[in-house]
Amino acid sequence: MQAFANTPKSNTNRLKQPAFNFITSSFNVEKRLSFFYGLLVAFCILLYANTLSNEYSIDDHLVTNHNKLVEKGIGGLYEIFTTNYISESGVYLDYRPLVKATFAIEYSLFGWNPHISHAINLLLYALGCCIILKVLLELFGRQHFTLIFTGLLLYAAHPVHTEVVASLKSRDELLVMIFIFLSALFFIKYGTTKNNKHALLGFIFFVLSLLSKITGIPFIVLIPVMMFIKTREVKTPVIVFGVLTLTTVAYYAALIGLLPGLARPYEYVETPLPYISDYSIKLGTAFYSLWYYIRLLIAPLQFSFYYGINYIQLQTLWSALPLLSVAIHIAVLGAAVYFFKRNIFISFLLFFYLVQISLAANIVLPLPGIVGERVLFTASLSFAVALAWLLNYLLNKQPEPVSTKKKEQSKTVTGAQTFNLSVSKAQVAALALILVFYSYQTIARNADWKDTITLFEADMPHLTPSAKANYMMAKEVRRLYRTDKNLTAQQLETQSAKAIHYYNQAIAAYPQYAIAIEELAMIHAVELNNNSVAIPLFERAYNADSTLWRSASNLGKAYQMSGDTAAAVKWYERSLQAKSDNPKALVELGKLYYLRGDKVKALATNDTLMKLNPESYLPYYNYAIYYMLEGDTAKAVNYFEEDIKRGEREKFPYAFLFRYYLQQRDTANAVRVRNLAGAKTGP
Repeated sequence: MQAFANTPKSNTNRLKQPAFNFITSSFNVEKRLSFFYGLLVAFCILLYANTLSNEYSIDDHLVTNHNKLVEKGIGGLYEIFTTNYISESGVYLDYRPLVKATFAIEYSLFGWNPHISHAINLLLYALGCCIILKVLLELFGRQHFTLIFTGLLLYAAHPVHTEVVASLKSRDELLVMIFIFLSALFFIKYGTTKNNKHALLGFIFFVLSLLSKITGIPFIVLIPVMMFIKTREVKTPVIVFGVLTLTTVAYYAALIGLLPGLARPYEYVETPLPYISDYSIKLGTAFYSLWYYIRLLIAPLQFSFYYGINYIQLQTLWSALPLLSVAIHIAVLGAAVYFFKRNIFISFLLFFYLVQISLAANIVLPLPGIVGERVLFTASLSFAVALAWLLNYLLNKQPEPVSTKKKEQSKTVTGAQTFNLSVSKAQVAALALILVFYSYQTIARNADWKDTITLFEADMPHLTPSAKANYMMAKEVRRLYRTDKNLTAQQLETQSAKAIHYYNQAIAAYPQYAIAIEELAMIHAVELNNNSVAIPLFERAYNADSTLWRSASNLGKAYQMSGDTAAAVKWYERSLQAKSDNPKALVELGKLYYLRGDKVKALATNDTLMKLNPESYLPYYNYAIYYMLEGDTAKAVNYFEEDIKRGEREKFPYAFLFRYYLQQRDTANAVRVRNLAGAKTGP
């Protein structure tokens, strides 16, 4: 199986099978290695060049696409490094400042330009692949060059990586890839040189990976293992393991203490596993997800922008596929142990996969969507290099390189050393066939990532069972037509019907999908002006989730418009129970209390509104109306003045004040109010 062997020229004719040579039968590795790095970069560019014309896509708003924090550019870096990755509606998720920092710097230089962003992603991917090549050569030596290089070609081309490279939001994974393998490279060097500079650089790059995303954490184990493989020394890898572990614990302890929170709440439609107490189902679904990853690696034929419940079916541990998955992973672990003293190269690849995929196993931490292609970004390296090894084993009958002896592991290749680089014609043909298939799938999938709606439309035909995917599609369709200023009535009817279709599919997949029911009700209430359909949907949404204050508020508005004051008051009060600072509910409830003759409650409600929104014009408008109706014109005038000072756009306050000042023969104020009315309310 030796694809890159230290074989004298005079002995090459002893090979039983004719060899196909990449360049010449022999060449100087030290002088030619740069050629292969260039070839790898060129291949990555070829694979992902068609992403350069893509726009922003799903979830890119989290880090770019007019993200308000990123839009501050370099001036926003301090805030980026002192806040959560996501801070919305009291939810604080994760801490990934480096990815936002790269986009902030990019914005300062180029403004909002998705094509520049995609070019940077592509170059980061090519750089990451080159660093991995460097690490594996450092670890296993150049006698494994052909296995490693052909494995890297397969890795670069594998279509499962399109989500990371073509999605700007996934730049965090690219940064982790670069920093964690640089950390591994310098720690491996430290193991052989004991140069503290290498240890420091390894540590710095490890911390940078933490600042990018959590997905580099498995390397707490993998880096010491690499050091042991290289040196066969135990003490130094154990020390490094301890340092990396303590660093990670201290890092997250500091974040918990300094940030408002790091909690990641899970919707049932994202993953039901946190809500299930049956451990047979928890473990069964977890092992089914691990089986699904193997399937994606072996047969990368169909990808999805989201998976989630129903598309990924809940499984008991005793179902066929979970049991098969258990057997496969036990076999992989057993093989890693078996080959440890026989073929450390294969042993490491198997162990690498198990450790790397463990983060996505849904056993310790649930994964949103249950399955996600991005989690295979690093783990797939094992599959690709192992596939290269298998092709070499089956199709190239040269001796296998022996790399398990301590003396050989510690040997450093120095100077100009000549090696024979040869692979069989059958091996080249098999590699070419796989690379063409992978490349075609990758380039085609890149086109799907053109923008959010293109991606959704490409995947929805096979995602009908997924509640979350249907909801996301419906929401995007509605967003597009609601922001289209040139939309005709016929187009509105067509597009709203399309959104309704996907909302109904989401609800059919998960009947308790409260937010989908609420948004479906909003289409009927707002776009179609059909309260007879909207009202029962709002009630159904609120009954499914009593925290949906918008549903309660909309029900209050619907009953208010129909003249059912009692029902309107009831629903506005429920809306305030779910969200006590809901200004619209407070405004309307205050009006309804007054109309019912309960002036005390009306004024108390308005007092609450003013405390919560002291700069808003709404409470001043309400006070003015109350005092006007009570006949206290002087107080009404004072509050209307405060109202228009805060930006009131309704014409009535201006008309009231204009008439009042004319009656008082106060021409100057009358003209002032008239001019303000023209500026604020228009003609």
